[in-house]
Amino acid sequence: MTTQTSRVLELLKRFNNNQKVCIEALKSDYLWEGKSEKTIRRDLNIIKQIFPDSFHLIRGEKGCYKAITKEVFENFLNPNNLSLIVQTFTIAQRSNLFNRLDMNKSDKVIIEQKIKSLKKIYMFKSKPFECQIVEYELFKILENSIYHNKYLSIEYIVNNEVLTIETKPYKIVFLHENFYLACEVENQKEYRVSLFRFIKIKSATLQSRVFSRVREIEQFIEDIQTPFSFYQENYREHLISIILEVDSSKAFYFESKKFLKSQKLLGKTKEGNLRIGYKVTKIEEVDELIKRWIPHIKVIEPLLLKEKIESELRAYLEL
Repeated sequence: MTTQTSRVLELLKRFNNNQKVCIEALKSDYLWEGKSEKTIRRDLNIIKQIFPDSFHLIRGEKGCYKAITKEVFENFLNPNNLSLIVQTFTIAQRSNLFNRLDMNKSDKVIIEQKIKSLKKIYMFKSKPFECQIVEYELFKILENSIYHNKYLSIEYIVNNEVLTIETKPYKIVFLHENFYLACEVENQKEYRVSLFRFIKIKSATLQSRVFSRVREIEQFIEDIQTPFSFYQENYREHLISIILEVDSSKAFYFESKKFLKSQKLLGKTKEGNLRIGYKVTKIEEVDELIKRWIPHIKVIEPLLLKEKIESELRAYLEL
């Protein structure tokens, strides 16, 4: 066995044992004693040529490497991450993306088998998906327009009519289990920033013109909590404060989960009820949440929202 073969096999063994390999430390190792950094890097490159993704440079540690081992992936595959993997896989299948991925057929089979085995152990429930398949070509057109900041003309279905709308696309948003295209629409005051549901986009045409992004609109899209979020200039100055009170018997659910990104726990009443606060762009954003938890929740502020909910309940009971 040649000396270089011995060195390379030793490196493989150390990587396989999840050990850190540092060039400076190797210079003092018996196998590399008297060897230059160039020689050590040549040994590492032999492994890289055969196994390109077998190890990586540790950020912040010059000349130190660690293997991407099975242990790393096992640490990653905790129940929370498994949920994301399975749901992402399901979304890709239902959106007609998975079948169009540039992936080796055997790799797809391996993924499908792995997901299938996980589903024997785990069951992940989520809100209903859009039933209609979204074509892969549409995703690619939208991705292209967003990446290159190009105007996009879409044919969009509204009340069974097809409207042609010129947009400035910012992001593809996956919200409430559905895909949306978040856009700026010129000459629209009320709907300057709009969320267009993918299944209602009949076609999309990329334009040659480019646009400049508005930083505040980018931030607004990051802050979107529901499909009802409403944009106006200096939107943060116009946010509506909502205060709700949750019965003590249901407080646990709000203490352990954020139903909206802006949710804050404000404390408890002397009866043990939980006070929670939200910041929303319009009161419709908390409608679904409130109605889902009636009669264990009540509106404290604003009065307008309290009256709206009460009015809707009365109208429902009179049916």
